[in-house]
Amino acid sequence: GLKRQGYEIKSVILKPDWRLIVGLGNESVYETSITLHHIYGIPYIPGSAIKGVIRNYIITEKFNSDEKEALKHEVFCLIFGSPKESKMGEHKGKVIFFDAYPLEPPNIEPDVMNVHYPDYYSAGKPPADYQNPNPIFFLTVKDTRFEFIIGIKESNNSVIRTGIFKNKCPIEVSYKYLKKALSEHGIGAKTAVGYGYMECAGDD
Repeated sequence: GLKRQGYEIKSVILKPDWRLIVGLGNESVYETSITLHHIYGIPYIPGSAIKGVIRNYIITEKFNSDEKEALKHEVFCLIFGSPKESKMGEHKGKVIFFDAYPLEPPNIEPDVMNVHYPDYYSAGKPPADYQNPNPIFFLTVKDTRFEFIIGIKESNNSVIRTGIFKNKCPIEVSYKYLKKALSEHGIGAKTAVGYGYMECAGDD
């Protein structure tokens, strides 16, 4: 990682291995909206979304989906912050997750989702062939490289000697799981049907 003005910085360049959905606003723990920048009008991935996906991935993979268990671990609390009842008490996370921006003019393509039984979903009527499919158009980004950057103050980045991330420092753990979460879990809407998975696309 680079050291700049007392910060340790790591970055990785990733691109969608198929398509990434822009701004299909169904936010949940698992799906976070990628949105258009309010000044530049380009798609970008908010740092809060990146942080949420990585945090959720670590809880699922390393702590058997048990958030209480995760909060007993110092590195987890250092990275993401934690409430009063955690191992470290109430504090803000030390790792900064920056917004991810495209490295080139983004390749944007429309896509369509057909809701075949709109009355079934909206009015609770039984699904039937006479109902008209209701196409929903949305934007996707493909073949576009994004740079993901994380940072931490060097003074907060000491190696932890115990626990599940023994002998690792917070930025190392964050960087490892940034790549794993985005390639294995994906980011954005509709990851369950294959959108939003990222792959390495440049030198780290």
